[in-house]
Amino acid sequence: MNRETFLEKYLKNFLKRKEIKLNEEAFNTILRELKRFAYNPFGEGVNPAPTADGSYTLIHNKYGEPYHSQTAGAIREAYWKFVKPSRILEKAKKKEVIKILDIGFGLGYNLAVALKHLWDINPSLKVEIISFEKELIKDIPILPEPYREIHKRIISAVPEHEDERLKIKVYIGDARKEIKKVEFNADAVFHDAFSPYKNPELWTCDFLKLIKERIDEKGYWVSYSSSLSVRKSLILLGFKVGSSKEVGRKRKGTVASLKAPVPPMEEEELRKLALSPFAKPMRDENLSKEPLEILIEYLLKVYNYLPQ
Repeated sequence: MNRETFLEKYLKNFLKRKEIKLNEEAFNTILRELKRFAYNPFGEGVNPAPTADGSYTLIHNKYGEPYHSQTAGAIREAYWKFVKPSRILEKAKKKEVIKILDIGFGLGYNLAVALKHLWDINPSLKVEIISFEKELIKDIPILPEPYREIHKRIISAVPEHEDERLKIKVYIGDARKEIKKVEFNADAVFHDAFSPYKNPELWTCDFLKLIKERIDEKGYWVSYSSSLSVRKSLILLGFKVGSSKEVGRKRKGTVASLKAPVPPMEEEELRKLALSPFAKPMRDENLSKEPLEILIEYLLKVYNYLPQ
């Protein structure tokens, strides 16, 4: 069975199970979008790929996406979409401990870049990291200098390590379940899962609510994603939401905080949040739905085939 046949069969079974009846046009619309957006259930393994700043990333064949932007550069993306907008570098000048909640350990790049810049500012700073990953990747490309040694240190520290400057624990498995084991008050959340349509279970309003409960009210949630669905969920959860700068050809990312100031959002983005049918939260009320189920329900709402 190929991907397209699988998705068509899955959609038919889902609609039957939920007792949802669609006419042919509506069914074909949802199926078309599902084929356009959904991950490849038969994809396996990863392939190395160069990025614009000389670093390497990996492309995940199930999700069809690189772990970091090839056009922006993995290091540049880590710095400008995660480290810089999270304001942790400013906090490092005043605090003795910085706490990072990392949604998607991936290749460890975001953490390596963060630690290098944090310790350049404050060599005695203690950094506490809680991270989540479905499965750890073997043979991760090591970042070039000046991040090389810190990146190697992080890789060797996984899944759990503590010394005088670094405390890290990576929870392996379904982050929706693992995060419930964690009590944390993060200065920054690095949200770097695969994109919302490919990896929807980690971008729902319900999962973001769990993150809200584990972030300091003046901490920052940051991501490369500018998804209308995600931004709408953050707003509904009480976050102030703004945009981070573009990197290379990548769109602006998102910055959110409960109480701290955030950069402004463009008028066009505000208009989309108010008017676009795609500005609806993805939902996973019991934090147990299959990813394709979350995506199908979202598409049905976007196209007004379900009660709002």
